[in-house]
Amino acid sequence: MDYKTQKLINDWKQRVNDDQKANTALAKRFNQSHYLIGLPAIVLAITAGVMLLTENVAPNFRVVAGIAGILAGIFSTVQTFYAPAKKSENHRLVVSQLAHVRRDVELFERFLPEKKPEKKQRIREIDDSLLNIEDHALGTETVVQRWPWVLVGFAGSIAMILVLALGSNWLGRVSPSEQPPLDWVSESVQQGTETWEFDPDDPLVQHRIILVNTWINEIATEKVVTLLTYLNQIDNQEPITLYLTSIGGYTKDAYAIAHAMQASEAPVDTVALGDCFSACTKVFMSGTGERIMIENSRIAIHTHAYPFDGDPYSNNTVLYQREREFFQANSDIPLDWISREEKFYYLSPEDALAYQLADTIIAAPPAIEE
Repeated sequence: MDYKTQKLINDWKQRVNDDQKANTALAKRFNQSHYLIGLPAIVLAITAGVMLLTENVAPNFRVVAGIAGILAGIFSTVQTFYAPAKKSENHRLVVSQLAHVRRDVELFERFLPEKKPEKKQRIREIDDSLLNIEDHALGTETVVQRWPWVLVGFAGSIAMILVLALGSNWLGRVSPSEQPPLDWVSESVQQGTETWEFDPDDPLVQHRIILVNTWINEIATEKVVTLLTYLNQIDNQEPITLYLTSIGGYTKDAYAIAHAMQASEAPVDTVALGDCFSACTKVFMSGTGERIMIENSRIAIHTHAYPFDGDPYSNNTVLYQREREFFQANSDIPLDWISREEKFYYLSPEDALAYQLADTIIAAPPAIEE
């Protein structure tokens, strides 16, 4: 074998060896990128889903869940279009193809063609195979060279999301219409609130029954006051029955409903179902007809106003005095229960009857007369 041929074979072997090492490293790198992009996308997507499906999630956590969802989408987009798993597989294929070229080189070295045309033909075939494989590998590697730009775009997307989130938060803080931060009680009162529409054909309305089974809030007030006015206008002699089951709400709305019942010429019977606490108790004890408690139901009173309801009674003498007068006018509870400190008192139907918060105890709701 002449020197020139031996040098060509050695160059081929060196090129194949270098290319195999480079493509093996690239395959490993793309495989790592696949997991580095895919795993955060899965974690972020699950986190966002769990937070958004959890009940009573604070608004701040919803923002975090939204950002997590957007980041998961960005990770998934990068993984889809960058396709690191596919590129890793392509480089493994290049390594396999180079192994075939190595075998061809070794066969060429072992069985060197004697005829010059045949020798040239084999040299051309091996050169072409090696060049084609290297071109394919180089085409894949150019994407690797763009990887920093992918990172820049990804970082820019994250920065934009953070800017939007922080900007929205800042605009909300400086907005003149910004409401004071709500505590957990106020957030609970607001949750599940839906608009109410008046329907005179509702069977309960036809039987002069009003049901309140939500928080005592603006929507409940709108419903009760509207129906009280409507039913009183139709017949101001026949009683109206107000069924109540709620764990509380706004004191201002409880007073509004109480005043509406006092303004109604038709007597308003109140019926406590299950648990009727806090603002619900105020509505119940303000009934102008018969105040009825179902057996095993409970009512609860307390004398502290939460921040969303105005100043605490300990800071506002007018509110404190109003509360004392209200309970004195509608019950016979001890005056020391109406203190400037928050204290809860849970009453059974018998207790409520003894303290004159209720008038009657019955086993079941009154039957509807046809």
